[in-house]
Amino acid sequence: MSFTFIDLILFTGIIQGIFLMISLQFISKKHKAANKILMILIGISVIVFVREMLSYRLDRNIFWRTAILTESTMYIFGPFLYLYFKRLVFKNASEQTLKLKHYIPSILMLLYFLWTLSFTFEEYRAILGPVGMFTIYITMELTGVLSFAIYAYLSFKIVRQIRNSEHATEYTQKIARYIQYVTVGISFIAICWGIGVFNRYILKNYDAVISYKLIWFCIAVFLFIVGYFSFTQPEIIRLPVPKKTPQKDRLTKKEISEIQQKLQILIEEEHIYTRADLSLKILAKELHTSANNLSWLLNSVYEKTFYEYINEFRIQAFLKKIEAGEHKKQTLLAIAMDAGFNSKSTFNKTFKLLMNDTPSSYIEKKFSS
Repeated sequence: MSFTFIDLILFTGIIQGIFLMISLQFISKKHKAANKILMILIGISVIVFVREMLSYRLDRNIFWRTAILTESTMYIFGPFLYLYFKRLVFKNASEQTLKLKHYIPSILMLLYFLWTLSFTFEEYRAILGPVGMFTIYITMELTGVLSFAIYAYLSFKIVRQIRNSEHATEYTQKIARYIQYVTVGISFIAICWGIGVFNRYILKNYDAVISYKLIWFCIAVFLFIVGYFSFTQPEIIRLPVPKKTPQKDRLTKKEISEIQQKLQILIEEEHIYTRADLSLKILAKELHTSANNLSWLLNSVYEKTFYEYINEFRIQAFLKKIEAGEHKKQTLLAIAMDAGFNSKSTFNKTFKLLMNDTPSSYIEKKFSS
């Protein structure tokens, strides 16, 4: 057969998938465990695309067997996407894996595939008969729809857990929105798949637009989009989980109190955050402590990184200058620089994270009311 337009789309998807799998290995080590899962999902999608591209060129027996084998992977998508989210969010080892029960449908499907190896296609059809074939395929698809629905629900629970956490930082809203958007996409695919099952098996409408193959194609494309976002997204801060056993504090209560008092003076009276070159090491020197001690204090007591802590005061200083009408005399970038920011991109990113709006839009809304 000739190379068709559909083949071109599938070939493009295969190349894109391979590119993403390679690229994901070179981004931040912080996401290495999560990206391994994403690479597996994209790899499965690539295999599905290859199989679809070769489907009309294969012998019928080979086509049938490869179809069952690739379809046995449908039950992996939900659990693996859920595991991907968990590895993005949580640090502790227990959250880095899933229990065996999550893989039972895919294991059963694999065993079913191994059972079919004993027969030719004609023998297989004769053993099951029309009713048996109907029962097998509708059960497979309904189980797939149910799997997607269950793991969409579990993923939404992760979003709620992030937003209700006592350890949340301004970055956690970003990761929560990311998981929510991806989960909404998966939920939409599950709904469309359910409609397709109803059309095919209940209404007997075999020419419906929403088909099983279209759902497979949507899943693969969707995973490529997620992979691309993971490759291009900024750093995501993981959500710490409570420790089961208390660990000894790096500093005593007296030492913590002394550093906090000095820090308060530097922030409120000396406005040290307005120094554009301010770093963890410089601030620690001003406090007469080590950078490790200060980092521990900010992470454990204030539950923030150094730049999260400092940039919050810079945004507050920027807002006070806006209240005073300084934006009428100088540019927003100049005001941001006065507040301590050393680049426009850092200022805009921090403002967006803290205020959930752009600086210009915030000012326009504030003074238009």
